[in-house]
Amino acid sequence: MARIADPEKMDSIKRAVMECVIDYGYAGVSTALICKKAGVSPGYLYRYYKSKEELVQELVDLEMEKISKNLISDIESSNTLYEVGYKIIKKLFLKANQDPMIAKFTSTVVMDLKIPAGGRSDNFREVFELAERCIKLGKKTGEINPNITPLEVLVVSFTIPFRYLSFSLELDKNKIFTEEEIKKTAQICINAMK
Repeated sequence: MARIADPEKMDSIKRAVMECVIDYGYAGVSTALICKKAGVSPGYLYRYYKSKEELVQELVDLEMEKISKNLISDIESSNTLYEVGYKIIKKLFLKANQDPMIAKFTSTVVMDLKIPAGGRSDNFREVFELAERCIKLGKKTGEINPNITPLEVLVVSFTIPFRYLSFSLELDKNKIFTEEEIKKTAQICINAMK
């Protein structure tokens, strides 16, 4: 008979993973550290996950999937590239206002190149294609340099907002992001692509 996972324990494990990845980076996370922070035994964790890598990968894949879905939705519902950036940054910053740890984890996932690609190669391909759609929109509206590459769009799109978020939360643990910051960060991204 299969054991049913205790939802509270599973939430504690997932939050512990996020906290550990934020605090120590992917390379510094261990199963023992996760279990200690979550208040569960290693045996409990291993009933549901084969390894730290599998657990972290599940959370990483969920975050990358959310990012991709948000990008698709925001591109399809926007008339300008600035509007796309504004919508994405607004979601990220408002999430940080509601739950800073999840926003920090998302930022860490995006910025930590040591996190294994796992199933992310398909996500990267999809995000690369979305960057091409952003270029098409930006050229149509005259907002970006016509010679910009998808890689350059991705570097700007993923670096500026996520670093701004991380640095802001590091400087002020009680940081509340404002509408003005959302607009300013979106404009910085557009300016970087001119």
